[in-house]
Amino acid sequence: MKCGHERMLMLSLMLPLAVLAQQSPDISVAVRDEVKLDSAMLNQDPKKTKEPPADYVQYDQPPEVIQQFQPDYPSEALSKKLEGNVWLKLWIGETGTVVEAKVQKSDAEIFNKSAIEAGMRWTFKPAVVNGKPIAVWVSVPFKFKLYEGKEAPSIGPGVKAPEMKPKIRNLREEMPPADYVPYEKPPEAIKQVPAKYPPAAKKDNVQGTVWLKTLVDEEGRVAKVEIQKSEAEVLNQAAVDAVHQWVFKPAIMKGKPIAVWVSIPFRFVLDDDKAKSPKK
Repeated sequence: MKCGHERMLMLSLMLPLAVLAQQSPDISVAVRDEVKLDSAMLNQDPKKTKEPPADYVQYDQPPEVIQQFQPDYPSEALSKKLEGNVWLKLWIGETGTVVEAKVQKSDAEIFNKSAIEAGMRWTFKPAVVNGKPIAVWVSVPFKFKLYEGKEAPSIGPGVKAPEMKPKIRNLREEMPPADYVPYEKPPEAIKQVPAKYPPAAKKDNVQGTVWLKTLVDEEGRVAKVEIQKSEAEVLNQAAVDAVHQWVFKPAIMKGKPIAVWVSIPFRFVLDDDKAKSPKK
């Protein structure tokens, strides 16, 4: 809108660029319509592939907004004083341009086309995995709100994509981080609980080591455990039960706690008088 108009439009772009993925089951799709636009007027990715990326694609570095565009306020919505939000699902290609935009949810269909036209013009630093750019889906909300009088404030600088769930992350339900996540300070165990020797293993003189792949979240809790290697299956559950009780100081990157995987070995050894002929 122009400054001379009595009513001014402010586009508030809250950007939980939620990388859709294992995240997609949480999405409530209220509107499924797609506005088909002329590709000549939109900034289509020249390397558009036949198939879009999966709803979730694991990455080492999330996409980052380089340039944002405000949508035009539809004249009909303006005359009727309508307001509302439109959530777009954007396919960001390997070059960082938007390949496709879909309406994920909408408060009013009248805003859909305007939101899509703006979203298609956005540019990003693409997501990266193993040092290479990859295509991913992101979710972007556009807020259409009318203001009286003076010019509305600008949308501000570009915003980096935060995590999928902005409230409370649950790494037991979310896709965990990559096997390796760079950090400046590693996690530190502040509470260690030894594993209880399984009676069946003790009875059969079974000894051995169990290596656990353990996900330590941002709060220092054990969020997920996987068996990396085991010398005796009968020992596995005792090791898992023990590590779930461990507490850590979380890993730190750029002054902030992050979730990382660590490998923890549990060694089960019987006293010499009980381990005459160990079985594995």
